[in-house]
Amino acid sequence: MGFNAKSLILVGTIIFIFQIANFISIETITPELERAQVLAAIASLIIILIGFLFKQFEPVAGEKVDLKGENNFFFDRNMPDEVIDELAWGSEAILTSTAAAAILIHNDGANILRRGITSSNKFEPGETCLRSIKDMKLISLANTKFYPGRDEFFNFCADIPSILVVPINNKAFILIGGWSAKCFTKSDEKWINNWSKKINNIFSKNKI
Repeated sequence: MGFNAKSLILVGTIIFIFQIANFISIETITPELERAQVLAAIASLIIILIGFLFKQFEPVAGEKVDLKGENNFFFDRNMPDEVIDELAWGSEAILTSTAAAAILIHNDGANILRRGITSSNKFEPGETCLRSIKDMKLISLANTKFYPGRDEFFNFCADIPSILVVPINNKAFILIGGWSAKCFTKSDEKWINNWSKKINNIFSKNKI
């Protein structure tokens, strides 16, 4: 497991304290010991410095936004049971195991699933969503406040602070909105991206 900024600072501090305590407890100080103590002190300070540098670049999730809207669950009842079951299970997993507040699945011009805090307005994909399915690449908008094309998502969930657009195939995608800015992790993105591939296989099997 990798170290984050806080753990690096903690480890460096503990090493520094231990080597100071060790130096104080020694009765006879030799030149070799002095050099070893200096190197140990420098090493611990470098670890602490690296921790502070990492802290500057670590994304910090923003405060949870009080989103306007009702908690809904709509889906196309004309879909095969296998598709409904998979989308129901996956959307529930996303909403309960990540910081997602809303999810929409769009396929070939139709919104086949909407779940969470979503708008009752009809959502039409714009430039960002179309680019995602064209390039078949996940698009992460960590903070929509600074995104010039944020109006595209107003009919998905008004004032949603962060968004993931995950392509399923060249005509379908998953749209996920987060409760706060910078709230989705790389692990979230990875498993949602893998789920999108599973959905594509199910769509193909059921000729959707």
